[in-house]
Amino acid sequence: MPTAHPARQPTGAYGDLLGRCFELPSAPALVMLPALNAAAASNAAAMPFAVTRITCLPDQLGMKPEIPAEDAFLVTLHLAAAAHHELWVRGRPAVVRGYVPGAISIVDLRDEVASYLGTPLDALQFYVPRALVRAVAQLSRAENMAPVSGLACAPGLVDPVMYSLGAAVLALFERPRPAAAGVQRHLALAICAHLVHRFGNNADVQASPQTPLVAPLDAPLVAPLDLPLAARLH
Repeated sequence: MPTAHPARQPTGAYGDLLGRCFELPSAPALVMLPALNAAAASNAAAMPFAVTRITCLPDQLGMKPEIPAEDAFLVTLHLAAAAHHELWVRGRPAVVRGYVPGAISIVDLRDEVASYLGTPLDALQFYVPRALVRAVAQLSRAENMAPVSGLACAPGLVDPVMYSLGAAVLALFERPRPAAAGVQRHLALAICAHLVHRFGNNADVQASPQTPLVAPLDAPLVAPLDLPLAARLH
C-alpha cells in the first residue's frame, strides 16, 4: 500500500490548505506514514506526517493569513536565504529576522501563527501532529529519554542533519518514485526521530525562543542546495 499521497486532500496545515495561508493557489506536498511499530502505526491515519514546499516569489510578499490553530507543529527548513521574515503570534509580531539556507524554525500551531514576508521564501514545511511526536518518543523509551510531547528550538538554528534529510525529501518532489514507498516510510521516521531527539521537550513547560525580537541574517553555515528556483527569488 503506498505511503505517499501527493493528491490527498489535506485536513491539517499542509498541501493546498497551507498554501492558501501563503496566498498560493496550490502547494506541492507529500504525505508519508512513518515506519512505526504495529501499535503506533494503527493510529497513523489520525496523525499524518506531511511535507509541503512553499515558494513565494517577489510579487507574492506581504502579510499572510493566519494558519488555523490545531494541535500540531510546523517545522520550517529554509532552502534559500530569506532576509526578512516575521512570525506573528496571536496577531502580534513575535520574531523578526532573516534566515540562511539550512536554518530551521518550529512553531506550535495552537499559537495562532501567521507570517509576514518582506523577502521571497523557498522552504520545506514539515507538518508534525503532537500525537506523532508522542508516538515517536514512545519508541525511544528504551533509551531513557525524558518525557517528550512537544517540539521547540530557537528560530534560525542551522541543523545540518535536517538539511540533509530535507535534500532527500526535495529529491522526492523533483523525481517521484512510486515504487519507493518503503524508503519514504523510513525517511519519514528518520526525520521524526531526529526532531524528537534533538528538539523534543515536555509540552507542560512552554519554551520561549532565547533570541532577540529582531535578529540579523547571519552568514551561511552550510552549502546551499542546488535549486534552479533560487534565481527566481531575487
